[in-house]
Amino acid sequence: MSVEDLLEVLGNPTRLKILRSLADGPKYLLELARELDLSEPAILKHLIILERYGLISSFKRESKTGPPRKYYYLKTGFTVDVGFTDGLFDISVRRLGESICEEVESIVEELQRVKRIENCVEAVEKAAALSELIDRELSKLRRREASLLALKSEIYRYLGELLDALCETYLERKIAEWMILSQSRGELSDEVRAALNISDTEFKLIVEKLRSKIPYIRSVT
Repeated sequence: MSVEDLLEVLGNPTRLKILRSLADGPKYLLELARELDLSEPAILKHLIILERYGLISSFKRESKTGPPRKYYYLKTGFTVDVGFTDGLFDISVRRLGESICEEVESIVEELQRVKRIENCVEAVEKAAALSELIDRELSKLRRREASLLALKSEIYRYLGELLDALCETYLERKIAEWMILSQSRGELSDEVRAALNISDTEFKLIVEKLRSKIPYIRSVT
C-alpha cells in the first residue's frame, strides 16, 4: 500500500475508531456496531475497506448461541511518522517486527528470560515492568525526534540566509538548496529541473557554477 493510500484510509474517523477497538483484540460485527454506536451496515462498509487494504483480516468462530461469528482482527502492525517544518516534509511507514535493532537486544533477551518464568504471578510483574520500560524509551525517542526537527528547521533558515548571500539568482539558490539538503540528490535531479522549468543544459551550467562557489556542493556531487 502506498503512503497516499494509507493516509486516505486512516483519514476517516470511523476507520480509526475501528482500528483502535481491534487493537484490544478480535471483535465481530455486532460487537463493533454496539461499541461505536453505529449501524452494522455502516461498520461493514469500513471493514471491507480496511480488509481490502490489508490492515485487518477475519476468521470464523463457533458461537454458543447461534451460527458461527465472523471476527475481525488487526492483520499487520506499523508505525507512521509524519514530520514537516522548514526544510523538511517527510512521511514514512515502517512495518513492526521487520527487524530488531541492536539498541533493544537487551530488552529482547530480558523478555526471553521472562517467558521462561514458571510462576505466572512473577511473570506478570516482570512483563509489566518491561512494558513500562518500553513506554519510557518511546517517550524519550519522541522528545528527541521533536528536538531534532526543531534544530533541522533552525539550520534550514540559517542556510537560507547564507545562500541568499552566496547566490546571484533565484534558480541558483533553489538548486543549491536542493543539493545541500536533499538526501537523494541524483534521484531528484529530473524533478528539480521540471519544477524549475529549465533545460538540462541550463541546469548543468548552474550546478558547475555552484560547485566553483561552494566547495561543499563539489564534495557531495
